[in-house]
Amino acid sequence: MKRRPFLVLCCLIVAACRTTHVGGPSIAPLALSDSPLEALHARAAAFDGARSIMRVRLTSGGETRTFRAQLVVPDRNSMRFIAYTPVGTTAATIRAEGDHVSVTDARTGSTTEGNAADMLRPYGFYTGGLTPAEMGLLLLGYPPRRDLMYEAAQNGLSRASAGDVVVTFDPPALPAQRVIVMHGTDRVEIEHLEVAAMK
Repeated sequence: MKRRPFLVLCCLIVAACRTTHVGGPSIAPLALSDSPLEALHARAAAFDGARSIMRVRLTSGGETRTFRAQLVVPDRNSMRFIAYTPVGTTAATIRAEGDHVSVTDARTGSTTEGNAADMLRPYGFYTGGLTPAEMGLLLLGYPPRRDLMYEAAQNGLSRASAGDVVVTFDPPALPAQRVIVMHGTDRVEIEHLEVAAMK
C-alpha cells in the first residue's frame, strides 16, 4: 500500500517529461534549382503554416540558459512560442499578432502585453525590425521578406541579416535544422528537433 503513492508520482513525472510532438505532414526539402533564393521566396509566398519542437540555448549577459520550446507559425501575421520547463510542463506562452505580443507566465497565470521588441528580448527572440511571425518564418528557414540580406545554398538559406540581427543556418536546409541568432554579444542557438507543416 505504501508503494502506491510512489508509483503514481513516478507515472506523473514520466507523463510530464514526455516529448511533445508536432504531428502533421513533413515539409519537402528544397528542390534543385538554378536560383535557390528565388525558389525559397516562392516557398515562403506559398507558406501555409508550420510548427517546430526545438532545443534553445540562450547566452546573454554572460549567462546561459537551455530549454525546449515549441514554435508555431500558422500564417505570415501570427506566431506562438511555448517555452517548457525541464520536466516538460509549460513555463510561458508568447502569442503575437503583427507587432503586438502577449506573454503568459504559466506558473502565476499572469499575462503582460506590449511591443514585440520589448516583450520578446528576455526570451532571446530578437526581431531585428521584423514582426514575430516574420522572425518565426526565418527561424524555420523561409525568407520572410525580400528586403533583407540573404545568402543561400542549394538546400536552403545559409545566412540572413535583419537590422542588427544576424541569423546563420548550419547546414543550409529547408526546413532549417540548426540556427544561430546573433544580436550584439547575445547568442541564441536553436536545434529543430521536429518540424511539420500545419496543412
